[in-house]
Amino acid sequence: MDVLKIRMQVSHDTLRDTALRTFYTGGVCGFYSGLSAAILRQLTYTTSRLGIYNTLLDIGEQHFGYLNYVTMISIGMVAGVIGSFIGTPADMILIRMVADENLPPEKRRNYKNAASAIFNVWKTEGFSGLWRGAVPTMGRAAIVNGAQLGTYTRAKMLLRDTDLFSATGYIQNDIPLQFTAAMMSSVITCFASIPVDVAKTRIQNWRQSTKPPGVMAMIIKIAKTESVMSLWRGLLPYYSRAAPNTVITMVCVDQFHRMYLTFFPAS
Repeated sequence: MDVLKIRMQVSHDTLRDTALRTFYTGGVCGFYSGLSAAILRQLTYTTSRLGIYNTLLDIGEQHFGYLNYVTMISIGMVAGVIGSFIGTPADMILIRMVADENLPPEKRRNYKNAASAIFNVWKTEGFSGLWRGAVPTMGRAAIVNGAQLGTYTRAKMLLRDTDLFSATGYIQNDIPLQFTAAMMSSVITCFASIPVDVAKTRIQNWRQSTKPPGVMAMIIKIAKTESVMSLWRGLLPYYSRAAPNTVITMVCVDQFHRMYLTFFPAS
C-alpha cells in the first residue's frame, strides 16, 4: 500500500491504474519495491519516535499526574520531529526506490538496496544530501505523531471512562481496547497528515535542476496547478496502510511495555 501511495502521489493515475501498472511491470514483487529501505526506515524512525514518546509520557505522568489532550499531542509532535530527523535518509531512499518506476529508464536511479543507495547519495550529493526533504518530513511527522500517539493515548482513556463500554466490560480487555483506540487514531492521523505527505513525496523525488520549493510552497503549488483535492491523492492506500500499521504497532508497543514492566519493575 505504501508503494501504491507513493506512485500515486508522483503521478496523476488512479489507484486502479497504479496497481495494474505495478503488477504488469513488476509482478507481485513490484508491490514490495524498496522493501529494504522501508525496513531501515522502521528501524530508525519508528523505534525512535515510539521510544521517545513513551519515555516523555512516563516522565510527564510521574511529575504532573494527569496529562490533557493538548499535552499528549505536543509530546507526540516532539517525538515525531526527533524520530523523523533520524529516519529521513531511509525515508528519502524509500521514496526514490519506489518512484523509480514512474521515470523513463534513462532517468532512473536503479538503487540495488537501501545500503547501496545511502552510499550512492552520500557520494553524489554529499552527506547533507541524505537529509533532503528533512523539513517537510519533520513537519509531516509532527502532525502524524501528534495526532496518532496523542489521540491513541487519549482514546484509550476515553474508552475506559465511557459508561457504555465500562458496563459491558468488553472494552476493558487490553487488546480490544488498544485495537479500538488505534483505529480511531489512524482515521484522524491520515486525514490530517496526507497533504504534507504529498508535498514531502514530491520534494524528495524532485528531478529538476532548480532547488525544490519548501513544503508550504509545494502545497500551494499543487493546490493551484492540480486542485485542492490533489493534496489528498492516495488517501485510500494511505489509510489502508496506516490503519493496520497503527493497530499492530500500538498493540505491540503496549504489550511489550507491559512485559518490560513485569520483568523489570521499577525499584
